[in-house]
Amino acid sequence: MRIGAVIVSYRTGPALAACLASLERAQGLDEIVLVDNGNDAAEAAALDGFVAADPRARVLRGHGNIGFAAACNLGARASSAPLLAFINPDVALENNALSSLAAALQSAKAPAIVGGDLRDDAGRPDRGQRRDRLTLWRASVSFSGLAKLERFAPIFRDFNRHIDPLPSAPLRVGAISGALMMMRRADFDALGGFDEGYFVHVEDIDMCRRVEDAGGDVIFVPGPHGVHARSTSDAPSHAVARHKAESMARYLRKFARGPVEVVLTGVASALLLAFTPKP
Repeated sequence: MRIGAVIVSYRTGPALAACLASLERAQGLDEIVLVDNGNDAAEAAALDGFVAADPRARVLRGHGNIGFAAACNLGARASSAPLLAFINPDVALENNALSSLAAALQSAKAPAIVGGDLRDDAGRPDRGQRRDRLTLWRASVSFSGLAKLERFAPIFRDFNRHIDPLPSAPLRVGAISGALMMMRRADFDALGGFDEGYFVHVEDIDMCRRVEDAGGDVIFVPGPHGVHARSTSDAPSHAVARHKAESMARYLRKFARGPVEVVLTGVASALLLAFTPKP
């Protein structure tokens, strides 16, 4: 099936060039939708130059910084491909990355989402690309630092599993990373796309939770599939931290089940936001 790539960029910096160069070489890629969420002149020129040279590509701009989730939905609507790959603009893909994800998606139970195996410059697995289902307890363990006690008691297990041995075949997990993931368009549309209530961060975990709740597969595909530069945007760090906190609080409230969890989640969310200053 045809693959369409959606890349949302916001002041990405030099890493954008490596991402675009890797898209040129990517196997099985039929459409490229570049969503300009408010880049500076240099990044905008790079996007325009890429579109002028590659007939598969188009750029969407003029909407301003509408957030990552909303921009991904905008890009998905602009693509006609039956397979949608969402790729961070600071990811440089291996040539076979998208064809590898598409192969794993073929046998996945609908609705399905598959995530790629990204590494850093030293070849170490990207944090967050293999996760357990995110719950209030796991979030508390992770953000409080209690995960350091996991070696003494499994109850303190963190939801990130990037330090586990890499599997030799596609593996069902609780969540994958939105830095490189793929879905069937039919599944993406059936789930309503990304929840645009998240401005940036956690929208990928939310999508995985909805896939799992609907009885589908969340699958990590071993690679390697590329290099993730990470955190290349020049967005202020305090603003990013606030968005992360707001997104985490939204997720915890959204998926709280039962009166006790609702109350505990409300308290945890209030504390999280109280200790994360507004920009």
